[in-house]
Amino acid sequence: MSISKTFSGVTSFIAYTLATYVMVAPAFTVKQFELPAWLAFLIVSIPFGGRVIGSLLYQRIVAILGSRLTFLSSMVALGILSIGSSTLNVPILIPLRLLVGVAFGIATSLAVEQTVRSGNRLIIALTMSGWAFGWIGGALSYLALGEWQLIALSGAITLPFSMLYKRVSVFSVEVGKLGIPSISSILIFFFSFEPAFALQLAPAIVENQGGIIWLIIGYIVAIPMYIFVPVISSLLGETRTALLYTMTSAISGVTFFLTGSPYVLVVFTAFGLGINSIAPRLAASYGASARNMGIALNTAALGGVAVPVISSFDIKFLASLLTALSMVILLVMSVKKPNALLVRSA
Repeated sequence: MSISKTFSGVTSFIAYTLATYVMVAPAFTVKQFELPAWLAFLIVSIPFGGRVIGSLLYQRIVAILGSRLTFLSSMVALGILSIGSSTLNVPILIPLRLLVGVAFGIATSLAVEQTVRSGNRLIIALTMSGWAFGWIGGALSYLALGEWQLIALSGAITLPFSMLYKRVSVFSVEVGKLGIPSISSILIFFFSFEPAFALQLAPAIVENQGGIIWLIIGYIVAIPMYIFVPVISSLLGETRTALLYTMTSAISGVTFFLTGSPYVLVVFTAFGLGINSIAPRLAASYGASARNMGIALNTAALGGVAVPVISSFDIKFLASLLTALSMVILLVMSVKKPNALLVRSA
Protein backbone atom coordinates (compact mmCIF):
# COMPACT_ATOMS: atom_id res chain seq x y z
CA MET A 1 0.00 0.00 0.00
CA SER A 2 1.47 3.35 -1.01
CA ILE A 3 2.13 6.17 1.46
CA SER A 4 -0.39 8.43 -0.28
CA LYS A 5 -3.10 5.77 0.07
CA THR A 6 -2.20 5.33 3.74
CA PHE A 7 -2.55 9.06 4.44
CA SER A 8 -5.85 9.25 2.54
CA GLY A 9 -7.08 6.31 4.59
CA VAL A 10 -6.11 8.04 7.85
CA THR A 11 -7.77 11.35 6.99
CA SER A 12 -10.87 9.56 5.67
CA PHE A 13 -11.11 7.58 8.90
CA ILE A 14 -10.65 10.71 11.03
CA ALA A 15 -13.26 12.66 9.06
CA TYR A 16 -15.82 9.88 9.38
CA THR A 17 -15.08 9.23 13.06
CA LEU A 18 -15.15 12.81 14.31
CA ALA A 19 -18.19 13.75 12.22
CA THR A 20 -20.01 10.74 13.64
CA TYR A 21 -19.03 11.63 17.19
CA VAL A 22 -20.42 15.15 16.91
CA MET A 23 -23.60 13.91 15.25
CA VAL A 24 -24.57 10.98 17.51
CA ALA A 25 -23.59 12.30 20.96
CA PRO A 26 -27.15 13.45 21.90
CA ALA A 27 -28.40 9.87 21.66
CA PHE A 28 -26.94 9.32 25.13
CA THR A 29 -28.64 12.35 26.67
CA VAL A 30 -32.19 12.00 25.32
CA LYS A 31 -33.75 12.02 28.79
CA GLN A 32 -31.92 15.22 29.77
CA PHE A 33 -33.92 17.17 27.19
CA GLU A 34 -37.13 16.42 29.18
CA LEU A 35 -39.22 16.47 26.00
CA PRO A 36 -41.79 14.16 24.40
CA ALA A 37 -40.01 11.08 23.02
CA TRP A 38 -40.60 11.96 19.36
CA LEU A 39 -39.18 15.48 19.81
CA ALA A 40 -36.15 14.27 21.77
CA PHE A 41 -35.37 11.70 19.10
CA LEU A 42 -35.86 14.37 16.43
CA ILE A 43 -33.01 16.34 18.04
CA VAL A 44 -30.90 13.19 17.83
CA SER A 45 -31.84 12.31 14.26
CA ILE A 46 -32.40 15.61 12.41
CA PRO A 47 -28.72 15.78 11.32
CA PHE A 48 -29.46 12.79 9.12
CA GLY A 49 -31.62 15.14 7.06
CA GLY A 50 -28.84 17.73 6.95
CA ARG A 51 -26.52 15.04 5.60
CA VAL A 52 -28.45 15.07 2.32
CA ILE A 53 -27.95 18.83 1.91
CA GLY A 54 -24.25 18.50 2.76
CA SER A 55 -23.68 15.70 0.25
CA LEU A 56 -25.37 17.68 -2.52
CA LEU A 57 -23.28 20.76 -1.69
CA TYR A 58 -20.12 18.68 -1.52
CA GLN A 59 -19.57 18.29 -5.26
CA ARG A 60 -19.53 22.05 -5.83
CA ILE A 61 -17.56 22.82 -2.65
CA VAL A 62 -14.80 20.32 -3.41
CA ALA A 63 -14.61 21.59 -7.00
CA ILE A 64 -14.15 25.18 -5.80
CA LEU A 65 -12.05 24.70 -2.65
CA GLY A 66 -10.27 21.47 -3.48
CA SER A 67 -10.15 18.36 -1.31
CA ARG A 68 -7.79 19.73 1.36
CA LEU A 69 -9.69 22.95 2.10
CA THR A 70 -12.95 21.00 2.05
CA PHE A 71 -11.59 18.77 4.81
CA LEU A 72 -10.38 21.79 6.77
CA SER A 73 -13.64 23.74 6.49
CA SER A 74 -15.86 20.77 7.36
CA MET A 75 -13.83 19.94 10.48
CA VAL A 76 -13.86 23.58 11.61
CA ALA A 77 -17.61 23.84 10.98
CA LEU A 78 -18.28 20.69 13.02
CA GLY A 79 -16.29 22.05 15.94
CA ILE A 80 -17.99 25.45 15.95
CA LEU A 81 -21.49 23.98 15.54
CA SER A 82 -20.86 21.50 18.33
CA ILE A 83 -19.85 24.31 20.69
CA GLY A 84 -22.93 26.27 19.66
CA SER A 85 -25.12 23.21 20.33
CA SER A 86 -24.31 23.23 24.05
CA THR A 87 -27.81 24.42 24.87
CA LEU A 88 -31.14 22.85 25.82
CA ASN A 89 -33.06 25.59 24.02
CA VAL A 90 -34.97 23.54 21.43
CA PRO A 91 -35.67 26.34 18.87
CA ILE A 92 -31.91 27.00 18.75
CA LEU A 93 -30.73 23.42 19.08
CA ILE A 94 -32.75 21.94 16.20
CA PRO A 95 -31.38 24.24 13.42
CA LEU A 96 -27.85 23.89 14.81
CA ARG A 97 -28.20 20.12 14.76
CA LEU A 98 -29.47 20.31 11.18
CA LEU A 99 -26.31 22.24 10.26
CA VAL A 100 -24.21 19.59 12.02
CA GLY A 101 -25.74 17.16 9.53
CA VAL A 102 -24.79 19.43 6.62
CA ALA A 103 -21.16 19.52 7.79
CA PHE A 104 -21.28 15.75 8.34
CA GLY A 105 -22.51 15.24 4.77
CA ILE A 106 -19.60 17.26 3.38
CA ALA A 107 -16.97 15.60 5.57
CA THR A 108 -18.14 12.04 4.94
CA SER A 109 -18.65 12.60 1.21
CA LEU A 110 -14.99 13.61 1.03
CA ALA A 111 -14.01 10.60 3.15
CA VAL A 112 -15.97 8.20 0.96
CA GLU A 113 -14.61 9.66 -2.29
CA GLN A 114 -11.04 9.42 -1.01
CA THR A 115 -11.44 5.85 0.11
CA VAL A 116 -13.29 4.67 -3.01
CA ARG A 117 -10.63 6.30 -5.20
CA SER A 118 -8.00 4.28 -3.32
CA GLY A 119 -9.64 1.07 -4.55
CA ASN A 120 -8.48 -0.69 -1.38
CA ARG A 121 -11.02 -2.82 0.48
CA LEU A 122 -9.20 -2.47 3.80
CA ILE A 123 -9.18 1.34 3.58
CA ILE A 124 -12.89 1.27 2.71
CA ALA A 125 -13.62 -0.96 5.71
CA LEU A 126 -11.55 1.19 8.08
CA THR A 127 -13.22 4.38 6.87
CA MET A 128 -16.69 2.95 7.36
CA SER A 129 -15.67 1.73 10.83
CA GLY A 130 -15.41 5.41 11.75
CA TRP A 131 -19.13 5.17 12.51
CA ALA A 132 -18.43 2.65 15.29
CA PHE A 133 -15.51 4.66 16.65
CA GLY A 134 -17.68 7.79 16.70
CA TRP A 135 -20.36 6.00 18.74
CA ILE A 136 -17.75 4.64 21.14
CA GLY A 137 -16.48 8.18 21.63
CA GLY A 138 -20.03 9.39 22.29
CA ALA A 139 -20.64 6.68 24.87
CA LEU A 140 -17.34 7.30 26.65
CA SER A 141 -17.93 11.05 26.74
CA TYR A 142 -21.36 10.42 28.25
CA LEU A 143 -19.87 8.23 30.97
CA ALA A 144 -17.07 10.73 31.65
CA LEU A 145 -18.91 14.05 31.28
CA GLY A 146 -22.55 13.17 31.91
CA GLU A 147 -24.16 16.46 30.90
CA TRP A 148 -25.18 17.36 27.36
CA GLN A 149 -23.58 20.82 27.51
CA LEU A 150 -20.16 19.36 28.32
CA ILE A 151 -20.49 16.61 25.72
CA ALA A 152 -21.39 19.16 23.05
CA LEU A 153 -18.42 21.32 23.97
CA SER A 154 -16.13 18.31 23.62
CA GLY A 155 -16.97 18.33 19.90
CA ALA A 156 -14.40 21.11 19.61
CA ILE A 157 -11.90 18.24 19.27
CA THR A 158 -12.46 18.51 15.52
CA LEU A 159 -10.69 21.88 15.47
CA PRO A 160 -7.11 20.69 16.13
CA PHE A 161 -7.64 17.66 13.87
CA SER A 162 -8.58 20.01 11.04
CA MET A 163 -4.85 20.80 10.79
CA LEU A 164 -4.34 17.39 9.16
CA TYR A 165 -5.79 18.85 5.96
CA LYS A 166 -2.34 18.82 4.35
CA ARG A 167 -2.45 15.01 4.52
CA VAL A 168 -5.64 14.79 2.46
CA SER A 169 -5.12 13.37 -1.02
CA VAL A 170 -5.48 15.85 -3.88
CA PHE A 171 -7.67 14.93 -6.83
CA SER A 172 -8.75 16.93 -9.84
CA VAL A 173 -12.38 18.09 -9.82
CA GLU A 174 -14.28 20.23 -12.28
CA VAL A 175 -17.49 22.14 -11.61
CA GLY A 176 -20.06 20.54 -13.82
CA LYS A 177 -23.36 18.77 -13.89
CA LEU A 178 -24.36 17.27 -10.55
CA GLY A 179 -23.76 13.53 -10.59
CA ILE A 180 -26.88 11.88 -9.22
CA PRO A 181 -26.57 8.24 -8.14
CA SER A 182 -29.14 5.61 -9.08
CA ILE A 183 -32.14 5.00 -6.84
CA SER A 184 -30.95 1.40 -6.39
CA SER A 185 -27.60 2.53 -4.99
CA ILE A 186 -29.40 4.87 -2.56
CA LEU A 187 -31.59 1.96 -1.43
CA ILE A 188 -28.50 -0.17 -0.85
CA PHE A 189 -27.19 2.39 1.62
CA PHE A 190 -30.63 2.87 3.21
CA PHE A 191 -31.15 -0.81 3.96
CA SER A 192 -27.54 -1.46 4.98
CA PHE A 193 -27.61 1.53 7.37
CA GLU A 194 -31.02 0.74 8.88
CA PRO A 195 -29.42 -1.03 11.88
CA ALA A 196 -27.30 2.09 12.47
CA PHE A 197 -30.46 4.23 12.28
CA ALA A 198 -32.29 1.96 14.72
CA LEU A 199 -29.34 1.89 17.13
CA GLN A 200 -30.06 5.53 17.95
CA LEU A 201 -32.85 4.09 20.11
CA ALA A 202 -30.54 1.73 21.99
CA PRO A 203 -29.08 4.07 24.66
CA ALA A 204 -32.54 5.00 25.94
CA ILE A 205 -33.56 1.31 26.00
CA VAL A 206 -30.60 -0.12 27.90
CA GLU A 207 -29.51 2.81 30.09
CA ASN A 208 -31.54 1.70 33.13
CA GLN A 209 -29.96 -1.78 32.91
CA GLY A 210 -26.43 -0.46 32.97
CA GLY A 211 -26.37 -1.28 29.29
CA ILE A 212 -24.26 1.64 28.12
CA ILE A 213 -21.18 -0.47 28.84
CA TRP A 214 -22.63 -3.26 26.71
CA LEU A 215 -23.36 -0.77 23.96
CA ILE A 216 -19.70 0.27 24.03
CA ILE A 217 -18.66 -3.39 23.89
CA GLY A 218 -20.95 -3.85 20.89
CA TYR A 219 -19.30 -1.01 19.01
CA ILE A 220 -15.83 -2.28 19.92
CA VAL A 221 -16.74 -5.73 18.58
CA ALA A 222 -18.16 -4.06 15.46
CA ILE A 223 -14.76 -2.62 14.52
CA PRO A 224 -13.15 -5.94 13.51
CA MET A 225 -16.47 -6.93 11.93
CA TYR A 226 -15.97 -4.11 9.43
CA ILE A 227 -12.44 -5.26 8.72
CA PHE A 228 -13.31 -8.96 8.49
CA VAL A 229 -15.83 -8.39 5.69
CA PRO A 230 -13.18 -8.33 2.92
CA VAL A 231 -11.57 -11.47 4.38
CA ILE A 232 -14.88 -13.29 4.81
CA SER A 233 -15.97 -12.25 1.32
CA SER A 234 -12.82 -13.75 -0.18
CA LEU A 235 -13.46 -17.02 1.67
CA LEU A 236 -17.23 -17.37 1.41
CA GLY A 237 -18.04 -15.12 -1.52
CA GLU A 238 -19.99 -11.86 -1.36
CA THR A 239 -23.42 -13.49 -1.47
CA ARG A 240 -22.78 -15.84 1.47
CA THR A 241 -21.15 -13.00 3.41
CA ALA A 242 -24.24 -10.85 2.84
CA LEU A 243 -26.42 -13.77 3.99
CA LEU A 244 -24.39 -14.17 7.20
CA TYR A 245 -24.48 -10.47 8.09
CA THR A 246 -28.06 -9.68 7.11
CA MET A 247 -29.70 -12.68 8.75
CA THR A 248 -27.68 -12.37 11.95
CA SER A 249 -28.56 -8.67 12.07
CA ALA A 250 -32.25 -9.37 11.47
CA ILE A 251 -32.53 -12.05 14.15
CA SER A 252 -30.47 -10.22 16.78
CA GLY A 253 -32.15 -6.88 15.99
CA VAL A 254 -35.68 -8.24 16.39
CA THR A 255 -34.65 -10.06 19.58
CA PHE A 256 -33.08 -6.93 21.05
CA PHE A 257 -36.03 -4.63 20.39
CA LEU A 258 -38.49 -7.21 21.75
CA THR A 259 -36.50 -8.03 24.90
CA GLY A 260 -34.21 -5.05 25.50
CA SER A 261 -31.39 -7.47 26.30
CA PRO A 262 -28.01 -5.65 26.40
CA TYR A 263 -26.26 -8.95 25.61
CA VAL A 264 -28.15 -9.38 22.35
CA LEU A 265 -27.41 -5.72 21.63
CA VAL A 266 -23.71 -6.61 21.32
CA VAL A 267 -24.46 -9.07 18.50
CA PHE A 268 -26.88 -6.71 16.77
CA THR A 269 -24.40 -3.83 16.94
CA ALA A 270 -21.48 -5.89 15.66
CA PHE A 271 -23.22 -7.44 12.67
CA GLY A 272 -25.60 -4.54 11.98
CA LEU A 273 -22.69 -2.13 11.60
CA GLY A 274 -20.43 -4.64 9.89
CA ILE A 275 -22.84 -4.57 6.96
CA ASN A 276 -21.76 -0.99 6.29
CA SER A 277 -18.47 -2.12 4.81
CA ILE A 278 -20.36 -4.16 2.22
CA ALA A 279 -22.40 -1.18 1.10
CA PRO A 280 -19.88 0.83 -1.02
CA ARG A 281 -18.96 -2.09 -3.29
CA LEU A 282 -22.56 -3.22 -3.56
CA ALA A 283 -23.71 0.33 -4.36
CA ALA A 284 -21.00 0.48 -7.03
CA SER A 285 -22.48 -2.58 -8.67
CA TYR A 286 -25.73 -0.62 -8.94
CA GLY A 287 -24.04 2.30 -10.69
CA ALA A 288 -22.71 4.58 -7.92
CA SER A 289 -19.32 6.17 -8.65
CA ALA A 290 -16.60 7.57 -6.39
CA ARG A 291 -17.91 11.08 -7.06
CA ASN A 292 -21.60 10.46 -6.24
CA MET A 293 -21.16 7.70 -3.64
CA GLY A 294 -21.39 10.28 -0.85
CA ILE A 295 -24.70 11.57 -2.23
CA ALA A 296 -26.10 8.03 -2.28
CA LEU A 297 -24.93 7.38 1.28
CA ASN A 298 -26.17 10.65 2.74
CA THR A 299 -29.47 10.71 0.82
CA ALA A 300 -30.21 7.30 2.28
CA ALA A 301 -29.50 8.86 5.67
CA LEU A 302 -32.97 10.44 5.59
CA GLY A 303 -33.89 7.10 7.09
CA GLY A 304 -31.86 8.14 10.10
CA VAL A 305 -34.49 10.80 10.79
CA ALA A 306 -37.51 8.63 10.06
CA VAL A 307 -36.58 5.30 11.66
CA PRO A 308 -36.01 6.44 15.29
CA VAL A 309 -38.83 9.00 15.26
CA ILE A 310 -41.38 6.54 13.84
CA SER A 311 -40.13 3.65 15.97
CA SER A 312 -40.34 5.75 19.17
CA PHE A 313 -44.14 5.39 19.05
CA ASP A 314 -43.86 1.58 19.46
CA ILE A 315 -40.23 0.54 19.70
CA LYS A 316 -40.80 -3.17 20.16
CA PHE A 317 -42.99 -3.65 17.10
CA LEU A 318 -41.94 -0.94 14.65
CA ALA A 319 -38.16 -1.12 15.22
CA SER A 320 -38.29 -4.92 14.92
CA LEU A 321 -40.37 -4.78 11.74
CA LEU A 322 -38.20 -2.15 10.01
CA THR A 323 -34.98 -3.99 10.87
CA ALA A 324 -36.22 -7.38 9.67
CA LEU A 325 -37.63 -6.00 6.41
CA SER A 326 -34.48 -3.99 5.66
CA MET A 327 -32.20 -6.97 6.12
CA VAL A 328 -34.32 -9.25 3.93
CA ILE A 329 -34.50 -6.66 1.12
CA LEU A 330 -30.75 -5.98 1.35
CA LEU A 331 -30.06 -9.70 1.05
CA VAL A 332 -32.26 -9.95 -2.06
CA MET A 333 -30.48 -6.98 -3.65
CA SER A 334 -27.11 -8.53 -2.80
CA VAL A 335 -28.05 -11.80 -4.48
CA LYS A 336 -29.53 -10.13 -7.56
CA LYS A 337 -26.87 -7.43 -7.98
CA PRO A 338 -25.50 -6.67 -11.47
CA ASN A 339 -22.36 -8.61 -12.30
CA ALA A 340 -20.10 -5.65 -13.12
CA LEU A 341 -18.47 -4.01 -10.11
CA LEU A 342 -17.29 -0.48 -10.70
CA VAL A 343 -14.98 -0.34 -7.70
CA ARG A 344 -11.68 -2.05 -8.34
CA SER A 345 -10.40 -4.32 -5.60
CA ALA A 346 -7.07 -3.88 -3.88
